[in-house]
Amino acid sequence: MKLSIISGSHRKNSYSLKAATYLQHLAHIEGFQDVNIMDLSTLDFPLWNEGVWNASEEWRDWRTLASELKQSDAIVLITPEWHGMVTPALKNFMMLCTSEELGHKPVLLASVSASVNGVYPISELRMTGSKNNHACFIPDHLIFRHCESLLLSDKAVSDELFDSRARYTVKSLLAYAKALGSVREALQEEMQNFPFGM
Repeated sequence: MKLSIISGSHRKNSYSLKAATYLQHLAHIEGFQDVNIMDLSTLDFPLWNEGVWNASEEWRDWRTLASELKQSDAIVLITPEWHGMVTPALKNFMMLCTSEELGHKPVLLASVSASVNGVYPISELRMTGSKNNHACFIPDHLIFRHCESLLLSDKAVSDELFDSRARYTVKSLLAYAKALGSVREALQEEMQNFPFGM
């Protein structure tokens, strides 16, 4: 099973990236064989425009990323909470994704907060994030609250209860990935006729 983890912060060496490496570690433990992190702070593609449909040169980096996503069985989206919102980079990423990249694939949502917040980006993504790409957000999500003290290293957190919850959540993502494989297979061809949400 292949997992793609998207770190949605624009900042270099962000806490979102630290959360991504922590979840990468858990994903290997729980049974994902191939786990890749895609750091949106280092990827160079523009804001959404119609050129993405014409395969113009400015979208070369996006095409590389999209081909990786097409091979993935599950996705993790991680965003810091900036002004109570998802980052512009992650919103742009969601606008670029189609059903070819995310259609009927399980997606775990995670947010990162320096304080006790972090729920607004989750709500924002659940409300609008899957309309045209047909991503399947799993019921559970993760909020890395007080991230500066929670994220001890790339592979550890300071809260044992959070760690056990995160392991369960990653395990459930794997279960959804296995179960939804047959759904994608059954719907993929006909889904091309209905690319947009109602």
